Amino acid sequence: MDTQKRYRRWYRGLLGLYPRPYRERFAVSMEQTFSDLCRERAGARGRRHGTFVAWIFLETLAGIIREHATDLARIAMARNVTALRIVKYLALVASGLLAAGIATIMVLARGTGEDITGVVAPALLLTALSLVAAVAAAILQAANARRGREAGDDLADGR
Repeated sequence: MDTQKRYRRWYRGLLGLYPRPYRERFAVSMEQTFSDLCRERAGARGRRHGTFVAWIFLETLAGIIREHATDLARIAMARNVTALRIVKYLALVASGLLAAGIATIMVLARGTGEDITGVVAPALLLTALSLVAAVAAAILQAANARRGREAGDDLADGR
């Protein structure tokens, strides 16, 4: 079999590794461009042509990895919204329970003359950290939801 045909067949197989939406949109034109480039380089026989084809294959493989990573990132973003929602509510519950515990300790220790600073101070710190975690999770959740909507809009628009 002709070397050019073999390269084209291998390249077609490589294009099959792209995610389906990307492959359906770009594979035909990518294959045509590869064929055109190979025809132009047909004069450069031997090692130079093989190096050129290897470079195109590596570049295409990098594109395949990038597209799959982008798809995985979209999926992770969609799932992160749920995970961040859980973190937000757990942090709010933890800060509420800590605040209730601090109030209970203060009421029980009132009038006893005991120093409760060693218990209340760390509990206040944990309460503040829980509130910060809840706010951070809420902000990240909103940002991820916005990015997810934008990515969905981009996909719908064909960008």
